[in-house]
Amino acid sequence: MKPTYKTILFDLFGTLLSVSKAAKGQGQYTADILGLDRQAWNQACFGKHHDIVSRTDHLESVRRIAHSLDPTIPLDRVRQAAEARQLRFDNALTDIEPGILDILQRLKQRGFILGLISNASTGEVRAWSDSPLAPLFTTVYFSWQHGVQKPDPAIYRMALAELAIDPQAALFVGDGSSEEHLGAEACNIDSLLVTYFLDSSNEQELKRRGEGSKGRIGHIRELLKMVSPEV
Repeated sequence: MKPTYKTILFDLFGTLLSVSKAAKGQGQYTADILGLDRQAWNQACFGKHHDIVSRTDHLESVRRIAHSLDPTIPLDRVRQAAEARQLRFDNALTDIEPGILDILQRLKQRGFILGLISNASTGEVRAWSDSPLAPLFTTVYFSWQHGVQKPDPAIYRMALAELAIDPQAALFVGDGSSEEHLGAEACNIDSLLVTYFLDSSNEQELKRRGEGSKGRIGHIRELLKMVSPEV
């Protein structure tokens, strides 16, 4: 990797945290509460019924997704699922692994400007201001606030423009959801797939997620030696 990067742009979910892992076995999965197949629910969360490019109400977002799969689900069950889902996302943002925070802090200490680009609906990042991640980032771009989502090159360019950084001086790091590495590539931004929160046994899935990236790392701690050898 280049030794001349000035900024590192990170994805959020699946990269710096895992909602399911942060739950530590507490609370039901949203799909289970709704009586839906987990895979079908997860796919629907990345579909057209989940608005992540405008301000939304969390309960209404869950209702739209749920009823796109089964319109007969009672509203009281939708409400229960929405409340549980909100708590899981809030907890994920406020209970960040110490090892993740340590690496980000060390990158900042070595002079890197840190940015965040995340596809997220309003409710999913409700707790961002309370997250220990928040003070570490110079710029934060949530899709719901800016009306554009990855892999659209526009959201990467917005972040770089705010930082006054050329694409060649930026590195993007993410878990590869939403074809985000292809979006970075379209902007001439180098990127790395990070697999820490992923099932690393599915090589076909990892290859799909990594399309457009320059390589793969298991954990963001590897960035310390790759882009900033300690002196």
